[in-house]
Amino acid sequence: MKAVRYTVKAYTAAFVTLAIGVALSVEQNDWSWFSRSGSLIVVYGIVLTSHHIFVHMRKLDQLQGKRHSQTRRDWARESKYDFIHDDVEKSWVNEKSGLLMLIIGTLIWGFGDLLGTL
Repeated sequence: MKAVRYTVKAYTAAFVTLAIGVALSVEQNDWSWFSRSGSLIVVYGIVLTSHHIFVHMRKLDQLQGKRHSQTRRDWARESKYDFIHDDVEKSWVNEKSGLLMLIIGTLIWGFGDLLGTL
């Protein structure tokens, strides 16, 4: 459920940023604002795509904290499956959405100012 919430927040932020970029571009007749909004969408995509890295870092910190308190435990048999595969499908939702955001944001960033010439 958290993965969907992060995806919705990222898409909402991207849409608002894009709308502001279009509004500023139309108002000032300068499409570089639209292009700049693409760079922010790329940032949202990077954060969304790398979110699983932060989750895994937090889990790793938790595991290391447990290791210090339980030195006689067999960590080779510790539930590696749960650590590695926990919410894998949900994290792929973020990564897929983040990748899409990266592609769209990069195209807008690179070519968004050309809309003013059409």
